Amino acid sequence: MRAVRLASAAVTAAVLLAGLTACGSSAKSGNDAAKSGDAKAGDTKTGDAKPGDVAAGALAGDPKAALAAAVLVMQKAGNGKVAMIAPNGTKRPEGKGDADWKSPTAPAIDLASEEEGKKFRVRVLGTDTYLGGGDAQAAVMGGKHWVKVTPTNQMGAGFLVMGQMLNPVIQLTLASQGKPTKVGEETVDGVQTTHFRAVEDASVMVAGMPNLSPEQRQAAQKVLEEDGKNLTVDLWLNGKMELVQYKEFGDKAGEQKAVTVKYSGLGTAAKIEAPAATDLGSEADILKLLG
Repeated sequence: MRAVRLASAAVTAAVLLAGLTACGSSAKSGNDAAKSGDAKAGDTKTGDAKPGDVAAGALAGDPKAALAAAVLVMQKAGNGKVAMIAPNGTKRPEGKGDADWKSPTAPAIDLASEEEGKKFRVRVLGTDTYLGGGDAQAAVMGGKHWVKVTPTNQMGAGFLVMGQMLNPVIQLTLASQGKPTKVGEETVDGVQTTHFRAVEDASVMVAGMPNLSPEQRQAAQKVLEEDGKNLTVDLWLNGKMELVQYKEFGDKAGEQKAVTVKYSGLGTAAKIEAPAATDLGSEADILKLLG
């Protein structure tokens, strides 16, 4: 049954995306019109529908179909700029930089972050996480700029979850497969958007994270469940069916502690690559980086 539901959602999304990306076609020729005997005067031909009209129809329709269509839009974009914004008064992670989600099994992020006044970079490629990246780190690590973090310890699992959670395709796919609802129309950073909401079980969200070992999956679920087993995900789509903002919070932590994630500059992210092996310090040097 689940396979049938997913196939149905994929077909619906493909139809919607075709309308969004199609160029406005010319009116039918007289011969073509003659063949369409059922067409009535004043009817709008499918080929004449404008992408904006199709998007408006999708956003106003079934939330599952709208989110499924957004999955394909974000898949096509492949990458973009991302920013994590923590609510005031909390010690939640923050950062801004590039994200690449072309590979379904190895999403990548490269963020400039700050922890208690210490500036550093976080680079996640699939299940690999690297911290460091600057001259300040090299100064305390004998010239090495980066440290690779074990993905199954608490810190590594946290970054692993962050890399997966910043993948808009994963977020939209999970939300579209659940029971999403439409909250309403809202303005985000001056842009008109449609706000959707879905409630998911933490175990379902972890199950939707690809390419994790059993140990990594267990560690990721432990990190997510620190906020609660039931997770609420809010997503804002613009008129092009692009995800421009989302936030997730658990029933234990509450919305007041939710980190807001913003997407922009779709398709313009810089290439993200793993640091050279010769530029890696010991994992024990993490204390030097953050100490």
